[in-house]
Amino acid sequence: MVKANLVKENLTGDKIGVFFGTLAPMHIGHQAEIYKAAALNDGVVVITSGYTGDRGDQIGLPVEKRFRYLREAFNDEESIKVDYINEDDIPQMPNGWQEWTDRLTSTIKRNITNPEAHITLYTGEADYKEMLEKLLPNDGHWSVSLMDRTILKVSATAVRKNPLANWDYINRVFRRHFAKKILVVGAPQTGKSTLTRRLARTSNSPFSVEFSRTYQEESNVFDSELLLKDYSRIIQGQYDANSAEINSPANNGLTFFDTDAMVTMAETRSWLDQEDAAKLQFLFDNTIGEEELDLILVIPPEVAVSNGADDADSKRFDENLWQVIQEYGFADKAVSLDRKGGSDDPAGYYARYLQALEIIEERVGVNLTKV
Repeated sequence: MVKANLVKENLTGDKIGVFFGTLAPMHIGHQAEIYKAAALNDGVVVITSGYTGDRGDQIGLPVEKRFRYLREAFNDEESIKVDYINEDDIPQMPNGWQEWTDRLTSTIKRNITNPEAHITLYTGEADYKEMLEKLLPNDGHWSVSLMDRTILKVSATAVRKNPLANWDYINRVFRRHFAKKILVVGAPQTGKSTLTRRLARTSNSPFSVEFSRTYQEESNVFDSELLLKDYSRIIQGQYDANSAEINSPANNGLTFFDTDAMVTMAETRSWLDQEDAAKLQFLFDNTIGEEELDLILVIPPEVAVSNGADDADSKRFDENLWQVIQEYGFADKAVSLDRKGGSDDPAGYYARYLQALEIIEERVGVNLTKV
């Protein structure tokens, strides 16, 4: 059973290890050293450090976000405590060594109970070791250990440069930040659920299913019967379903979603009373604002019509969908799957599947035809 640790107790013991760094992101090399420190000490303080505009912040991982990811990554480790240093108000390196070291020592001390504990800092940089040995308190309680980086040949720089090529090295919690998110959308009866499933399985990637379909089947309600409260649940349910695939251990760098909140918004504009639809605006804004999509594959309404759907309804939905995509700033991510099939593929399902693979390679940089 995992112990609740929203406020984790300070570390006890006579020997405390400290692992620090940018950790943008944390990878298995970092983990190996942290667990080494944990084995050799009574507890470990893991500290991520950084400032606005640092190499983590430049890829959307500011120091506060790294701190939260690290705390989640070690939430079941009672002997590992996580903290962070925001360097915005001190001189940047190499000019801020004394200020940074002072902040480091105070950060360590607020996470331990024994003021007489011996503290060992672990670093992979020889010049860091030299500077810290000069600046740390000269009271016999401090030492610095140089890590052997040749054991695990992986670097955060390589991960940031090409996350998918280094996917196996990234800590599982941090993977969600680098996952490529591909959304498949279209009017009802366009075959989007089938396409989502087949694209995902082509790359052995996780995929979400359309939550509204599950919700309506369980509630036994038709599209025309959906009320404001139903749409509210569908918005949150689909977001949770998509998030679950991003956080899934099966996430291999690609995740596929069968619809999202933008699709639901297009549906409300098509079929829900305008006054009721306006009441959902705040929820739509918050939910869609959290989505960081890399690619949107849009199946044209003609496909739905060829499958027996109403022409006017399908086109109205498609117009609303493109309008929503534009309004929320995703137009540059959206591509229409408009390829026609040959005589052996009159419905164009295989043609759109191949087109989708080509677009994924072009836009995301992953060639699924060679997987």
